[in-house]
Amino acid sequence: MVLLLASLLSLSFFMPLGFRVGIIHFWIGYSLACLRLFCGLGYQVEGLENIPEHGFIVMSKHSSTWETIAIQRFFRPMVWVVKRELTWIPFFGWALKSMNAIALNRGTGRKAINQLVQESRNSMDKGRILMLFPEGTRVPPGQSRPFKLGGAIVSQQTGYSVLPIAHNAGEFWPRHSWIKWPGTIRIVIGKPIDPEGKKPEQIIEEVARWVRAECERISDSAQLQRLGVQ
Repeated sequence: MVLLLASLLSLSFFMPLGFRVGIIHFWIGYSLACLRLFCGLGYQVEGLENIPEHGFIVMSKHSSTWETIAIQRFFRPMVWVVKRELTWIPFFGWALKSMNAIALNRGTGRKAINQLVQESRNSMDKGRILMLFPEGTRVPPGQSRPFKLGGAIVSQQTGYSVLPIAHNAGEFWPRHSWIKWPGTIRIVIGKPIDPEGKKPEQIIEEVARWVRAECERISDSAQLQRLGVQ
């Protein structure tokens, strides 16, 4: 199914953005329905009322494959920030390019940051929603890595707010694993963080503090579900 989706997106690069977004949302709905039907894995969302009406930057906890699929269900149209190397993968990388993903060469330092700020500004000025995993990679539940400054620099320089997201998906669909435990994933959307008058370090610290606290709060419910206690 993923190969089919990537092929469709690659072949439809010349079509309007809404058409390409529609393909993605069809695949998201199909994937989440299959997870519920065959794996008994559902989800519930808190904080939908916190989503701004206009452009913003989504910064989410990253612990599973699930959030790379599901988060797109709540925000459209999104533009992803990815490692440049991902765009070299046949079909998958071509699909990323067709969705105008911001592909960064992280080894270029300041040049990559300037690219990120400029391309993010251009995308958000057109109504796109920027999507970032500030930890940079999937991190197991209960663990954390330093949150990278890139998204906070974008927020500070463009004035667009940050929408933090916490979830416990890694408790049910661990990283590097095909195993999916039945239960209900909880996803929490926080209140927007306004960058006005703040340094990037202050912005990312506020994001990290909120995400870590919420992940800790909701991890208990996942553990109870795994033990069969509702």
